Amino acid sequence: MKKSLLYIVLVILSAVEAAMIGFHSVSGKHDLLIVFLCGIILGMSIVGFKLSLKNDKLNSYKRELEKESIAADESSSKVKVLEQKIEVLEKALENALKNNQ
Repeated sequence: MKKSLLYIVLVILSAVEAAMIGFHSVSGKHDLLIVFLCGIILGMSIVGFKLSLKNDKLNSYKRELEKESIAADESSSKVKVLEQKIEVLEKALENALKNNQ
């Protein structure tokens, strides 16, 4: 969240600076250099903002997949426990039937 705010501030400042210089007559090499640098900073800020949003979405998706994976592991372990209980009960039933005959 803090990175996103930083990128937004950089975009706004770069755009304002470039607009202020653009409205004045660009007469020297220094003015052109400043406009160019403002454009570079603006572009980098936009790309950084987009990348941070993409990384946030990717991280939330990874967390969701991990939760689903944990839930699936828990379900499979519950199934294994139930299968073992069924086997024990089947053996106990067989033993009980053998003892009654």
